[in-house]
Amino acid sequence: MRIWGAYPDFVQANVNAFQQAYGTKVNMNVIGGDYPSILQNLLQQKQTVDMAYSLTHVLAAWQKAGWVADFDRFWARADAEKEMIPAVRDAATVNGHLMGLPYFAFVHGMMLANTEVLQKAGLEGQYPKTYTELYDQARKIKQSGASDTPYLPFWITSFAGIPWGFVQEALNRNIPLFADNGTPQFDEKSEAVEMLQQWRALYTEGLVPKGILTFQESDFAETYAKGGIAYASHLQFYLPSLHDKNSSSVAGKIVPIPRQGQNWGMLHVGLYVVGAPGKDDERLAQDYRLAQYFGYKDPKTNQFDVPLKWAREKYLTQGYSAVNDDPSVIEAASKWLPEPDKNLPILKDSLENAQYPKGLFHQLWALRWLTYAAQELPKAVTGDATPATVVKNLRTKAEELMEQFKP
Repeated sequence: MRIWGAYPDFVQANVNAFQQAYGTKVNMNVIGGDYPSILQNLLQQKQTVDMAYSLTHVLAAWQKAGWVADFDRFWARADAEKEMIPAVRDAATVNGHLMGLPYFAFVHGMMLANTEVLQKAGLEGQYPKTYTELYDQARKIKQSGASDTPYLPFWITSFAGIPWGFVQEALNRNIPLFADNGTPQFDEKSEAVEMLQQWRALYTEGLVPKGILTFQESDFAETYAKGGIAYASHLQFYLPSLHDKNSSSVAGKIVPIPRQGQNWGMLHVGLYVVGAPGKDDERLAQDYRLAQYFGYKDPKTNQFDVPLKWAREKYLTQGYSAVNDDPSVIEAASKWLPEPDKNLPILKDSLENAQYPKGLFHQLWALRWLTYAAQELPKAVTGDATPATVVKNLRTKAEELMEQFKP
C-alpha cells in the first residue's frame, strides 16, 4: 500500500486494524515528493502496488497503459456504486469501468466568506450569487477600506492550481469547455475570454494578493488564515484548520456561502486504486478486500468504518451521502463550524451538487493539457498575452493532443 503524506499515523492505525481482523500483512509506505510521478513510475516499471491513492484526471491514461486494474469483478461493485454520490460514481467510472473506491470527495473551490471583513464593509450576509456579483462586491469592499485584497482566487502555481481554477469557474458559469469525448467547445469568441478579462482586472486593480500566481497550496492556505480577505475560492477540507484558534486568525469567522442559482467550485475525487501488473486472481481478490475496507464498508461489520473515521476525525468528506450525513460526522463538525444548523446544509448542498469536469479529466491527455494551461493562463492575468490569445492557444493545444492520442 502506497500513500501520500497526509496523516500517515492515522492510516497506519487503520492498516493495523485490517491486519488484525483479516490476518493479511500490509506493507504501507509513504511516498514523499511528487507523489503522482513517483507512483506512475512504480506502475510503469511493473512493481507490485496492491493499493494506492489516485486523483481521477490520470485514470484514463493509466487504464489505457494497463497499470491499474478495474473493479469489474469486485463482488460489492453494484452495492458500492448504488451508494455513491452520483457525480462521484461518474468521476470514478472511466470508459464504463469502475476504477476505484472513494478515498475522498470534496468541493474544490468552495467559496468561503470572512464574516468579520464583510461586517466592516457593511455587507454582512449579503453574499454574491454569481462571479460578476462577487467581483463587484470585492471592489466595494476595497473601496470601503475593509480589505486591501478582498479576494483570494485559486490561481496557485502547478497543473492543479490555476488550470483547475479556470475549469471550475467555467463550469460554474456554464461556459462550455470540453465535450464528453474531449473535443474543445471554446474559442476566441467564447465567454471564457471575458472571464479571463475579468481576472486581469482583478489583478491590475489589486483586488487579489499580488503574489498569488507564485503561491503553493501552503501559501494559499496561510494567506487566508491570516485574515483580512473577504472571500476565498478554497478547498473544503481546510475548514477545520481555519477554525483552529491555535493556528488561524480567522477562527469562528469563516463560513461557506450558499448556492443561489450558481455553483461554486467543482467536485474533487480521490480513489483507492489497485495496481494491475503481475496479479493473479487470488492477489487481486486480496486487493479488492483491502480497498473495500478502506473505501467502502468493512466486509465483516458491513459498516463504513474507515470512511466514517476520515469524515468524523479529519473532516475529509466522502463519496457516500450515508457517511457525510451520519450523526457522528454531523456532531463532530458542529463542534468547530459556526452556526452548524445553518452552514452544514450549505456544505451538504454544495458537495452533492458539485459538477465534475469529465469531458477533460477522463481524456488520456488531461494532465498534459493542464500542465500546458498552467503556463498559459498566468499570461492572461498579468497581461503578457491577451485573454483571446490564451484561449486560442488552449484550444489549439487540446486539438493537438486529441490528434496525438486519437485511437
